[in-house]
Amino acid sequence: MNNPLKKVLAGSLLTALALTINPALYAQTPSEENFCTDTGIAFVFFNGVQTTVREANRANDELARLHGYENDDGEEIAYEVAYNYTEGFGDFIETFDQRLLEQDSELVGRYELFFESLRGDGPWWSVIGHALPQLLDIRDSWIDWYQAAVIQRLTALFGSPPTEVNYAEHRARIDNWIVEGKKLLFVAHSQGNLFANAAYGYASSQLPADAVKLVHIAPASPSLNGPYTLADLDLVINGLRVAGSVPAITNNIPGYLLRPAGVNGQKDILGHGLLEIYINQQLAIASRVKTQIDSALNSLVTPPAEASSGFFTATLTWNGSGDVDLHVQEPGGAHVYYANMTGGAGYLDVDNTVANGPEHYYASCSPERLQAGTYRVAVANYARATGRAATVQIASWEDGVLGTRTVTVAEPTGSTPGYDLFDVRVEEDPETGKFSVSLQ
Repeated sequence: MNNPLKKVLAGSLLTALALTINPALYAQTPSEENFCTDTGIAFVFFNGVQTTVREANRANDELARLHGYENDDGEEIAYEVAYNYTEGFGDFIETFDQRLLEQDSELVGRYELFFESLRGDGPWWSVIGHALPQLLDIRDSWIDWYQAAVIQRLTALFGSPPTEVNYAEHRARIDNWIVEGKKLLFVAHSQGNLFANAAYGYASSQLPADAVKLVHIAPASPSLNGPYTLADLDLVINGLRVAGSVPAITNNIPGYLLRPAGVNGQKDILGHGLLEIYINQQLAIASRVKTQIDSALNSLVTPPAEASSGFFTATLTWNGSGDVDLHVQEPGGAHVYYANMTGGAGYLDVDNTVANGPEHYYASCSPERLQAGTYRVAVANYARATGRAATVQIASWEDGVLGTRTVTVAEPTGSTPGYDLFDVRVEEDPETGKFSVSLQ
């Protein structure tokens, strides 16, 4: 009998035995107390060009406030940011800092001026404009330069779209949502549409029709996979027309001086900001975006589920054929893997022996089963996967992705883990009894 077949039979026998002895050990049942919210919809925001992590999270929070945590059918919605980085963001700040240095060394390092300058206003510029009027000319020339630079960066992305390395973390998260049977709504702004298109293509190839939808906002891409909104005075996206096709304008917005500030108290002189323009509830364009998103949330269909959500999950995928295994050493001493799929605190509920994955471990949401302590997450090349890139992602039900790591596996080691990738720490507050999870 060959090794892969022996592994399948061994895992099946032990799993069947566990189910025969006590079905409650293998899967959480409604009778268990469950402190995790079972969300049926993953609302995923792909941020735009030149957006910091903090700004992306702020936009995601505003989307949650606008659309709520349930759809019309009462299904729970979980909001996450699929963050993407713009190459050269630090270069913009450095260049700006150098220009300030040329005028007044007292202003060097005042990075709030950089972000205010992108929008053309702000309290600091109001004060500085009175004290040093010549700096307003620098600000205006800076805005012109910044607009041209952003357009250049976006144009470069057209010629060199996101690679597997760029969106490996996104795909790993999508794999987890798919195996858990989540409905998926992708909402993308600006540059984020390039990443969202790739994510949509990946997810839609594995899900039933209408289980995943995409809403485009200020799309910096000629390709559309869902409804979109684009302002007539969006100087960034409309500036891309000289480099190629972009979608037609859908809405008019007021000129800069007549625009109300967004929920963040800011305006955007380039007419491109998500908070300042597209979901600014004082502008008519925002109602179009809201209608499109609400419609998508209420028309998603439920895909089949292979796995359960948990307090935290570990999802393994790899890039091709072969059998890579996920191993979790629990705080209580249980070693959870294909030959022992039920641990003291969690379960391996998906085991793939052929190609690509996923494999999926989840820690119980029952306070009676979840164990405080360190969970060591590792992988092994069981067979036929030498040279494959194996990716493990850890996510929690409350905070989303905690970490993603990829390793190239060497020669097979069978049932012996060859690569320790994460130490996941679960702690219980002795006063409140509340559990928290983090990476060590």
